[in-house]
Amino acid sequence: MRRLDVRPLKKLRNPARHLRSLARWPQRIVGQLPGPGDLAGERFWNFKVPVFSKLVEPPHATADAQRACIAAIFAAAEAVERSEKRPRNCRVACLVTTPFMFESEVTLFFDDDYFRSFVPVSETSRTDYDGGWIEASPADAATVAGIVPSAPTGLQFLGGTVLREFDEMWGRDAERVNWVWSFERR
Repeated sequence: MRRLDVRPLKKLRNPARHLRSLARWPQRIVGQLPGPGDLAGERFWNFKVPVFSKLVEPPHATADAQRACIAAIFAAAEAVERSEKRPRNCRVACLVTTPFMFESEVTLFFDDDYFRSFVPVSETSRTDYDGGWIEASPADAATVAGIVPSAPTGLQFLGGTVLREFDEMWGRDAERVNWVWSFERR
């Protein structure tokens, strides 16, 4: 179950129990796959990682917990990819956000143009808007190498995009990296 944290400074009790629950998620995900009637006109279908945010996000997250989270995402994507219930003509992808892994998900893409909007950028670009800006630049894969387990056969690493955001009105000055792995479309 996904839960927002109402006490962000308080440590998570019994993280091992939460990690065991996360490790069971790939076994349950195939039962959550949508039927053909649910997919009419959809561009994507996603499964957010079912964790407490403080298990996988700073300041409480450990590298081992983040590694376990990515391993569960990979295992869930592989379970969907290998399932007989997998929808036809789609691409199974893993979208992992660091350091804020609560945003991570396994996604089924039915529209390749929409999928390409998630593929990492090759050069830096910046979009300005009234009161702020968002900048996207290529990410260095070495920065995440310490927490990424080995990927299942066929799951291809496409890279990452560093997103820097400044919003004057909300007082936001944030940076996150979106990493993408994908199976071939079939």
